[in-house]
Amino acid sequence: MNLKILTLNEYSLIDFVNFVNKVFQDYTVPVNWNVVNFEMDVRENSIFLEDSFIFLRDTKPVGFIVNSIRHERARIDAMGVVKEERGTGTASFILEHSTNYLKWKGIQTISLEVITKDSRAYRFYEKHGFRERRKLHLLINKNVKSKDIYFRSIKVEPRYIYTLSLNLQLSGRKPNWQREPVTLLLANGRYNHVRLITDKTEGYLVWGKNEDNTTYIVDLGTKDKEKWDEIAKVAIAFLRNETNCKIISATSVPEDDPMYTALVENGFESLLIQSEMHKKLQ
Repeated sequence: MNLKILTLNEYSLIDFVNFVNKVFQDYTVPVNWNVVNFEMDVRENSIFLEDSFIFLRDTKPVGFIVNSIRHERARIDAMGVVKEERGTGTASFILEHSTNYLKWKGIQTISLEVITKDSRAYRFYEKHGFRERRKLHLLINKNVKSKDIYFRSIKVEPRYIYTLSLNLQLSGRKPNWQREPVTLLLANGRYNHVRLITDKTEGYLVWGKNEDNTTYIVDLGTKDKEKWDEIAKVAIAFLRNETNCKIISATSVPEDDPMYTALVENGFESLLIQSEMHKKLQ
């Protein structure tokens, strides 16, 4: 295929972000990146611009792929092609080029997320050897109410949350990429980090607010396996007191994670389902 390939550090970042937003305009979930939040994503999700690519036909960009890398693992953070190139083999070329490149770098597994109901995209990745591992849910509580719960909250540094999250992972928790301990650490400055304490248990909450002032949970956890429901209840009460929010969301929560069960038991509902897919290279 006669396409020019550039790494993202060889291309204007502003032009790239604008191109991504254009490509995703008609996708199931549109993307609205700007340079600032893209650079935050780069740091937080271990995206490497020198390992990510934009594809041009003559001088016109027609597709891209953004890759995250952690040791022997990679994740496709985003991939897309312009509408007129869909169904022409361009997407397959882009994915195969990236897969071969990552294999050359010694990557053993690649993961990605795709909206489960997007059958076209799901079948595309299946065709290229990706297999679903589990479901991820966009959870939302649209009726957050004040609760009379006694607790204490202490603002803490990301390193404190990293240590607790790492201990949970070592004891068997299997967080998705966006909730891995290193992700929470690399996101330093982007979110709020709180230690939550009750007379029954203690845990942590990582949270933030969007530009429209909607509140969201990035991660929460407790070392007491029997108290996830309790710490979720406290986290909701804290956010209600802190922000006066009536809606709280949590994105890409694995359904096999105790956070998923705890939030559902506290009034959260699934609004969108993604499939986490993996492919072995080695």
